[in-house]
Amino acid sequence: MDEAIKEIVIPFLRNLNFKGSYPNFRRENNGQLNLLAFQFSMYAPKFVVEIANCPSAGYVTSWGKLLKPSECRVNYMKNRHRIGSKKHNIDYWYDFERSLLFGNIYKKKANELISNWQEGEQWWEQNPIKAKTH
Repeated sequence: MDEAIKEIVIPFLRNLNFKGSYPNFRRENNGQLNLLAFQFSMYAPKFVVEIANCPSAGYVTSWGKLLKPSECRVNYMKNRHRIGSKKHNIDYWYDFERSLLFGNIYKKKANELISNWQEGEQWWEQNPIKAKTH
């Protein structure tokens, strides 16, 4: 799955001006940072793509630590979303169990994420950051 994400999804993210390194990415957009993180299940062949917004100048965590923009991560944000959840009306995980589909399941799941991309763009736009900055 890592290979398919690196071959298909990461170039897609770079074309949309995302910076960072796998599994955490960010881009400046409309005065805020759009954050994105890949998270894999420890118990099954599944992953989620969580997104959040963050102030473009950085973020003060709940425990008082000032994070530079390059240090901001989805998991520090309270308000976040998993891409695909709105479309499927559940807490959506990309399941890459080999027995589910014929062909290259990894590339199919990477392309499924891209096909769900607009959901993420809409969420980022509709959920501007309301957090405290430094």
